[in-house]
Amino acid sequence: MEYFGTDGVRGIVDETLTARTIKKLMKALIKYYETHKFNKVLLIGGDGRISGSYIFSLAASVLLKHGIELHNLGVCSSPALAYITKKYNYPLAMMITASHNPSVYNGIKFFNSLGEKITDEDELELERYMNKRYTLPIKYAKLLDKHKLLLDYIKHLKQLSKFNPDCIFDCSFGATSEIVKQCYPKAKKINCTPNGYNINENAGCTHIEMLRRMCIIEQKVGFAFDGDGDRVFAVTKSGEVLDGDKILYVLSKFYLSSGQMLVGTIYSNMGLEKSLNDNGINLVRADVGDKNVLAQMKRHNSNLGGEFSGHIIIKQLTNTGDGLITAIALSNIMGTTKKSLDELLDGYSGFYQAKDDVKFEHFKMNKKLMSAIKELENESTRIIVRPSGTEPVVRIMVEDENKENAQKILKILKNCIKNS
Repeated sequence: MEYFGTDGVRGIVDETLTARTIKKLMKALIKYYETHKFNKVLLIGGDGRISGSYIFSLAASVLLKHGIELHNLGVCSSPALAYITKKYNYPLAMMITASHNPSVYNGIKFFNSLGEKITDEDELELERYMNKRYTLPIKYAKLLDKHKLLLDYIKHLKQLSKFNPDCIFDCSFGATSEIVKQCYPKAKKINCTPNGYNINENAGCTHIEMLRRMCIIEQKVGFAFDGDGDRVFAVTKSGEVLDGDKILYVLSKFYLSSGQMLVGTIYSNMGLEKSLNDNGINLVRADVGDKNVLAQMKRHNSNLGGEFSGHIIIKQLTNTGDGLITAIALSNIMGTTKKSLDELLDGYSGFYQAKDDVKFEHFKMNKKLMSAIKELENESTRIIVRPSGTEPVVRIMVEDENKENAQKILKILKNCIKNS
């Protein structure tokens, strides 16, 4: 797609995400409302990064002028926006966020009335409208403050939480900061004083070393979110980091039965697949992106799915990745079983994954690279080379039981891409 990536429209503000692009998207959104005969109300929220107000004002200037009433939730997590969208049956919701990216990035993604990410087909429809010219009638609409609706999501989290977790929350200076403060006022929190510029800065699930050290020193479990709160990594008291694959392994024992399916992605560890098979559970791989995971979950009637990156969907609790709900689910399991996170992870054995990014605009696979991958890949070595859906880079992953072999192959592939 021309504008949409893995998770919405995203880029560096005023460079790859320009005012022109944002206004074109908003005009396309108005056309989308008309085509689908939606009630002309849009719920809108953002993760608090400094450019969010600028993007909100650009979007509002178009939408309010052409008859779309805006209900502003203010600073909120993406899963909070999704929950309220579904609860109050909004036809659509718009989240201003760049998720795990640094503060110079921002973006826009949409949720439908079920609290799910809109489909690829919906995004293609919006792109078609973005590339057409048409005149929109002027019909002014209202902007209403709906920040109090966020209390419904906080109440929902409190109801789900059966045990008061003795843990450390790393809020990544992002949208979960205020939510965690209200849900767990007595729990220890770090990186929860956002100023608009520090989101994801050496914090959260993409920079987890500070939390890991604290968990070892204080002998507490830790949970680290990303900027908009739809991802989570966990840390055990011994300092082991649970990425999305390890979290899925723990959750699968409680949310799945023998013979059922867990939905992962092309990045899901072969060790996860083997560990699941040992418990009679099959792994289905979807394309990257939690909306693709959800689509496969529906297809296979699965209760659980997610990504290595920490997007976890527990179908009976949520329709989208929700870091806080995943943390609550893990806490409830620890409380119910009286087992530590280390003990719950027993039986998992992951393969080594060597990963790196190569900066590359408009990457396309060529014959030389395809030939190199075919030559290097075998039964014990799995290779993925793909352009990022959120940044101008090529992502490389080499998975192997042997760490040295994985790192060696990664180096070869990086050189091959740089010289292509």
